[in-house]
Amino acid sequence: MITHAPSSPATRVRALISDDNLLVRLGIRAVLEGSDMISVIGEAGDRTETVSRARSLSPDVIVAGHGALAADDSAPPLPDQALVLVVSHSEERHLVEHAFRNGATSYLIHGQFAAADLVAAVVATADRRPYLSPGAVAAMVESFRTQSVPEPEPTPEPEPEPSPRARVSRREAELMEHIVCGRTNREIAARLYVTEKTVKNHINHIYTKLGARSRAEVIAIWLGLADRTAAPR
Repeated sequence: MITHAPSSPATRVRALISDDNLLVRLGIRAVLEGSDMISVIGEAGDRTETVSRARSLSPDVIVAGHGALAADDSAPPLPDQALVLVVSHSEERHLVEHAFRNGATSYLIHGQFAAADLVAAVVATADRRPYLSPGAVAAMVESFRTQSVPEPEPTPEPEPEPSPRARVSRREAELMEHIVCGRTNREIAARLYVTEKTVKNHINHIYTKLGARSRAEVIAIWLGLADRTAAPR
């Protein structure tokens, strides 16, 4: 069992027994009433009755079969303060998971506990300490092992670097066409009706934008023949 040794409570633990099988309820009652640490304050045969009794009796622990946790749209929820010890014939993983996901604190499996274990489980549950049969422990371990690990998000592909033409102004692009054709600054100035100084200023701006250091390099970049290291404007 997964629990610490229960300490003797100052007052008796008030237990409500819930199971749709009368014989199971009678068996649990017989064991619990034989303990001086527990007081059985009522029984219930289904979830609706369990909720009603839990609200009116305010038990410390509800000792329940799976039916008490089988919530549906029409069934009211168990009181928030209710601590639940599930006593079940099943150690199927999905049922153990369902119990804990729906508020159970402890889980015992018929055939895997003695009368003293049932008493200890009720006392531990009242103290908010989980108490599990070996089969329930195995089911939870298997649950953790098989939980799907989320796939890592794929690294986004880097956005393609803008083309050289997209990184210069229209006037600078026009000037670059002349440079690619091998024209000198004077020839470009004459064709564009500007001064050579203006042409030089445009060329310096182009060098900066395209990361070029020479006329040959800027031509290579413009034609896609060299790496472009400068950031876009």
